[in-house]
Amino acid sequence: MSATPSRPRRRWEERTLAVLAYPANLALAGVAGFLLALPVVTWLVAWVAAGRALHGWLAGDDHRAFTGTFREFAATWRRSLPASVLATLVVVVLATNLLFLGSQDTPVAFLFGMATIPVAAAVALVVLMLPAAAAFDRDASMGEWLRAAAGLAVARPLGSLVLLVVVAGFGLTCAVLPTIVPFFGISLPVWLGLVTAGRARL
Repeated sequence: MSATPSRPRRRWEERTLAVLAYPANLALAGVAGFLLALPVVTWLVAWVAAGRALHGWLAGDDHRAFTGTFREFAATWRRSLPASVLATLVVVVLATNLLFLGSQDTPVAFLFGMATIPVAAAVALVVLMLPAAAAFDRDASMGEWLRAAAGLAVARPLGSLVLLVVVAGFGLTCAVLPTIVPFFGISLPVWLGLVTAGRARL
């Protein structure tokens, strides 16, 4: 007789744990990615590693998001480190250009600044889709991942635009609440990219 009421309770507990596992795993993967990105030039390697670990968790293959991020870092850094260094330089150049052009009052500076924004948005979209591309084809090269990431971004332009706006809003939130950066600064944008890319493949 006592076994009957225990089943609903177990199901309720399992559902509660499943709900709590989402923010917990995002935070754990975020902390691992943050630690791996501390050398700065490794940020893209950590980005890809967190995405592959989160994809494994979402697919039900591996629930160890924290250690999985370190494991994926070890598996991918040789392929992704050169691109990570180059991406760091690109981000620095784009940010410097935007800051410089934004400080000028001439029409030419305004036009160049407006022309830089779409370039920065395109780079951001490829970066956001890159972890998904690396997770979908785990043995591919970095060049193949980049091409696949661009394809995923183009496959659903509206979804990509929404992703860009949401991530930009999250970036502003991080500027106001910097304490969330070590926990979700990497994992939340990566997770959003995985969700958007998954829909693009349907």
